[in-house]
Amino acid sequence: MDQSIETGRLRKPRGQGASRRGEILDAAKHLFAEEGVAHVTMRRIGAAVGVSPTALYMHFADKDALLAAIAQDTFAELLHRLEQSKTAGCTPLEQFRAGLRTYIEFGLARPDEYRLTFMTRLFRRLDARTCAVEMADRTFAVLEDRIAELIGEGVFRQGEALDFAEAVWAALHGTTALLLDQADNLRNEGDALVSASIALIENGLLHPEYRSSKTKPC
Repeated sequence: MDQSIETGRLRKPRGQGASRRGEILDAAKHLFAEEGVAHVTMRRIGAAVGVSPTALYMHFADKDALLAAIAQDTFAELLHRLEQSKTAGCTPLEQFRAGLRTYIEFGLARPDEYRLTFMTRLFRRLDARTCAVEMADRTFAVLEDRIAELIGEGVFRQGEALDFAEAVWAALHGTTALLLDQADNLRNEGDALVSASIALIENGLLHPEYRSSKTKPC
């Protein structure tokens, strides 16, 4: 009897590689999240999907390749959501706030992907030319460009947009990580912490003259 039938899985016919790739990534995400990257073998992933090791290696050379693919897909989705947040609100500052909230909400909605992408040692092992690193740079550029725009308009105080962007990312990541893994130790509700974090970021960046002025309505 065919092994795939014995294991309760019917192997896909040729020509459905994209679908198979998605199944492999889904299985890898689940196993990595449940058991830890170091404890999951390629053979274990292949067995979960119902493919032979040979077939698995046709899609991904090793676990690093799987992690890179997961990161690339994660950054692509996050980038799409951040681009959409640019239309939220009628001022650049309101759009900036929306982008910060979008980042945190994305991490909370996709905890496995977020942890694997932002909370592993993945990028120490990736070649700088990989698509995952390119997508990471494009995602960060959305934040840096928006900060540069607000500095130029006099909304944020003078400074290096890159420095501000990295500090903002550190605050966002810290909030997201706490809500993912330390929520039981927090006294505030999640949304209250998110709002407080965004307010602290904004107040730390606002230009003193803008702070005292009134924002024009839409």
